[in-house]
Amino acid sequence: MRYGALPTIIVIAGLLAAPTAAAPQGLLPAGTFEIAPGDSSVTFAVADNRGGFSGRTTRITGRVTVAPARDGAGYVGQIAAAIEAGSLTTQNGLRDAATRTAYLRTDRFPAITFAGTVSAQPGLGVAPFPADVRGRLTIRDVTRDERFSATVTALSHTYLADVTTSVRMADYQIPYPRAFIFVARDPVTVTLHIVAREP
Repeated sequence: MRYGALPTIIVIAGLLAAPTAAAPQGLLPAGTFEIAPGDSSVTFAVADNRGGFSGRTTRITGRVTVAPARDGAGYVGQIAAAIEAGSLTTQNGLRDAATRTAYLRTDRFPAITFAGTVSAQPGLGVAPFPADVRGRLTIRDVTRDERFSATVTALSHTYLADVTTSVRMADYQIPYPRAFIFVARDPVTVTLHIVAREP
């Protein structure tokens, strides 16, 4: 073996022995992600003249499709999600029954749905980043345009999104809940934690 060939062999051997480089940071996962019921949740808080009440459910389903924006600046997602309206509970049986029958009318309208888009410019995507969400929210038989902000965390095969926004019952023709001296009022504060994973 020629002496001059030895450095070349050493360099090649070093490259083969080196660990594989990680994928470049900032390349967010794209494709279709399923919202995971149980891991996802929605909480609502209703003000009233005696301190208010809150409710919660983890029965959220749907999907998010993520792709790079056409102009190359950021990412765009398409969202279709549904909340099982009859599963919302306030830990009060009488109030829950009234919510299902008188306010949300879940026998006729079993789901609260949202369909829309999310756009973001996450940069490297190594930390939670803000996203703009716009779409159509349907409660009972009323559909309205809504817009709110989300905080998104991108993992290798999962997206996490956290949202806090306000919804007015009057906008969706929902009567204000009342019982004895308790009378609810707008707005309702809605907090969502969404976990969406690759199927």
